[in-house]
Amino acid sequence: MRFTDNTMETATAAPSGVSTQELAREEPTRDEIFEMLSNERRRCVLYYLQEQSAPAEMRSLVDYVAAWQNDKPISALTPRERTCIYSALHQTHLPKLASAGLIDYDTNKNEIELRDGAQHAQLYLEYDPGNDITWSTLYLGLSALGSVFAVAYTVAFPPFETVPAGVLVWGLLLLFSVSAIANVAHDRQNRRSLNDVFEVKQ
Repeated sequence: MRFTDNTMETATAAPSGVSTQELAREEPTRDEIFEMLSNERRRCVLYYLQEQSAPAEMRSLVDYVAAWQNDKPISALTPRERTCIYSALHQTHLPKLASAGLIDYDTNKNEIELRDGAQHAQLYLEYDPGNDITWSTLYLGLSALGSVFAVAYTVAFPPFETVPAGVLVWGLLLLFSVSAIANVAHDRQNRRSLNDVFEVKQ
């Protein structure tokens, strides 16, 4: 069983029979995103929802989060384990995510889906500080290098006066292409890490 940071949870249930769309703003603030992602159950909820192509049923979401937290297959869950997760999600976590503008929680249909604002949270959800590379700094450095090459070629600074312009252009394109491929591979590695964190036993 996984020990999560949900020992003390304050019940903040949405009004019965009311969609929490009414509580949500258009776009969550950065502080709200960090607060939402500070809780493991909410991170698991967001991960599960972003894997769905349609609004998720409450029962399916409860099963997934309960299976993840108890580290067992969904088929092995007990009614008590499901009830515990249902209460926490319904009373606390889903209303908080909805009020932050990350999800729509329809209590009439018992359906949950991500809002557009969840795209901002996904960036932080997949962010791994221990495996981070400052890609913006890298691309800035490559741009600066390209500028230096261009100036050196323009003023015929040795040995650039003997290097064809096409070679410089293709060389820079190659550097940017290799960096872009590395960036994509890095993002996929972070994505695999996220799958490992919230994987549920079959």
